[in-house]
Amino acid sequence: MLDLDGDVDRPQVADVLIRGGRITDVRADISVDAGTPAIDATGHLVIPGLVNAHYHSHDVLLRGLFEQMPLDVWGMYSGPGNYPAASAADVRLRTLLGAADCLVNGITTVQDMVTVTGALGEQVDAVLAGYADAGIRVSLGLQIADRVAAETVPYWDEIGGAVGARLRQPVDVSALRALIEATIETRPDDRITWALAPSAPQRASDELLDWVAGLAREQDIQVFTHLYEARNQAVMARIRTAEGSLVSRLDRFGLLSRRLTIAHGVWIDDDEVARFGAAGANLACNPASNLKLLNGFAPVRRYADSGAGLALGCDNCSGNDVQSLFQSMKLFALYWGMQSDAGETGAARRAFHAATLGGARALGLEGEVGALRPGFRGDAVLLELSGPSYRPLHSALRQVVYAETGQAIRAVVVNGRIVVRNGELARHRSDALRDAAEEVRARMAPAIRDVTLRNAELLEPLLAAYRRAEGYPLPIDRYRLPRPGYSAMACGCRHD
Repeated sequence: MLDLDGDVDRPQVADVLIRGGRITDVRADISVDAGTPAIDATGHLVIPGLVNAHYHSHDVLLRGLFEQMPLDVWGMYSGPGNYPAASAADVRLRTLLGAADCLVNGITTVQDMVTVTGALGEQVDAVLAGYADAGIRVSLGLQIADRVAAETVPYWDEIGGAVGARLRQPVDVSALRALIEATIETRPDDRITWALAPSAPQRASDELLDWVAGLAREQDIQVFTHLYEARNQAVMARIRTAEGSLVSRLDRFGLLSRRLTIAHGVWIDDDEVARFGAAGANLACNPASNLKLLNGFAPVRRYADSGAGLALGCDNCSGNDVQSLFQSMKLFALYWGMQSDAGETGAARRAFHAATLGGARALGLEGEVGALRPGFRGDAVLLELSGPSYRPLHSALRQVVYAETGQAIRAVVVNGRIVVRNGELARHRSDALRDAAEEVRARMAPAIRDVTLRNAELLEPLLAAYRRAEGYPLPIDRYRLPRPGYSAMACGCRHD
């Protein structure tokens, strides 16, 4: 059983007793009644259920379509608003497919910033139904933004013609705000918690951020947002915001606190990191999507040194293509190593902590998930140790972080119930899920072609704005991994 407070190389052999959905005892040779259901974990490593601290279920059905697109161009292809509103059945299916991807990869808790369009209430009900059907634990935030696209990306406000008109289409979130207010106090399932999800500070008006801050205080719930994901967002902060800083913008509304979790946080400067950490806020690092969408490397060591909480996410299925925290852990550990002095150790421990206890903190679930300890929820993953990744077994922790792909997962438990066994959801066969996904793919093909054709006129103006922002001078360079001991003078560039 892997516990960061114990021997992480050769973990202790222990039984884990779960009653009423919570762990009640962890020790060797626990005695139970003969009729008590039990899982024989002999020859397995038991780890806590992993926490995916940043994810969007709304584009699961677009997996595998895109590569080598800058963030804002990709958004014009992947955003739900670019397609006809999905039916409730398709929303339920895509939610279930994404949850299945999480569960079979050992993720038992996920934070979903989902965008709903069309019949909002029906779509939310479908999302909830999909998660209940899968059996996963979820922190659910309905993503909201009320500024027109032209005001949210540098130099888009200078684009004219038909493209400019598209970027200036009005946004009305009054119905969405009313829905959030109506649902935020409901508790449809004990595995579901609500959160607030303003898309990003540059995409939200003062009025919207003030509303979010007030509701977060009133309900004492977490706020999730994107921050400094791309280089042009750092440019945007400097040339188009009154504060000159997106961190300052959040702080102005009282949002900079332990209740705040930001996704990405790549193009943040050093002073902002210090303020962020001093407030006790959390970073959900998404190393795979940050690379796929051409955004660079988050300064994870600076965040850690500042006192910020560190968690891990996988992000969109069309911006990463898989919900694998094993991939995220490995990339995070490699980031950490490249931002450390040669000869240091501890990267694997930091990565595993971010995927478990760090994720729990980021989701406001401290003491609930992220560890196999009495009082915590009964969420666990069983990894078979007979596979090649563990032959020989020198360090369970390092081999989980650097070698595991999810191939060794034999069972996943949520709330004390087996939800995955040998790669299959307990209530859904993988071939049935595949067939359902393929049926939707065939129906979506015309809409996907329409979006591609409609966006043809956008590409050059948007890429021109992207290249112009790339040329704007910034005091940081997150396309390079900082290496301690290497000076800017020695390599001809600045490292931060």
